[in-house]
Amino acid sequence: MGKIYCLGDVHGDHRLIKHFFEKIKPEEVDTLILLGDTGLNFFFNHRDKKTKEKINKYQTNIFIIRGNHEQRPSICMMQDRNNWHTEMYWNNLVFVENDYPHIKYALDHPAKYEIPTAAGDTIQTLVLPGAYSVDKYHRLANNWSWFEDEQPKEWERTLGLSLIKSQSWDLILSHTCPICYEPTDLFLPVVDQSTVDKTTERWLGEIEYLANYKLWCWGHYHANRVYPHFNNSDRLMLFNDYCCDIYKYFCSDYKIDNCLIPLNENTKITNL
Repeated sequence: MGKIYCLGDVHGDHRLIKHFFEKIKPEEVDTLILLGDTGLNFFFNHRDKKTKEKINKYQTNIFIIRGNHEQRPSICMMQDRNNWHTEMYWNNLVFVENDYPHIKYALDHPAKYEIPTAAGDTIQTLVLPGAYSVDKYHRLANNWSWFEDEQPKEWERTLGLSLIKSQSWDLILSHTCPICYEPTDLFLPVVDQSTVDKTTERWLGEIEYLANYKLWCWGHYHANRVYPHFNNSDRLMLFNDYCCDIYKYFCSDYKIDNCLIPLNENTKITNL
């Protein structure tokens, strides 16, 4: 059984996936988790198709959590039923486009997945998709892609809260982060923060308050950061120039610094 790795936003740039597989051989990877803003269902033209073809060719499973810069896969399937299907992966449903069977899209709403390990147990994983586009009005003004239901709906937020209370979790995966961990120093200066909808971050803040978990990973902010170990939990923000060896974290020593792999020798990770 290969390992599970986690990587941040790639925004439709297949070269970043190519770079990952240059560092880590595809045959050594069971699944690469992408933490949203993959940009595979974004342009809905030849650009999406080309990227999917190049990513699928590695014949390694890619597990995608929806960010804000991509259409909900359920809508993609609804609009093109003959070319999409659902299947079981990690003991729950995923969406799969028939032409790209190695690309697995997690459910649109909060969902439980169980990642198997070589020892025969499972990593209890909660997926919390969605986020708000801070450049929403710029996109609308320029007639660029923007998805109205990019954030979790009210019933989805309620579902997420009920799931977090239902058990202890090993791993939480989301696109954005709880509001208490927002990296305010990374906010874009051109964006008026009073216009930014924080609904998702506040909801994740509620989940953070209620949750019992070991590791939470997110992307969205285009930076790599390790947050202080607190309440027996680790928190990790990833971009696309660092990846996390999820198996090593859960099957070895639970020390996050030992599980981080630089994909670019010039990049650095910030320990807060």
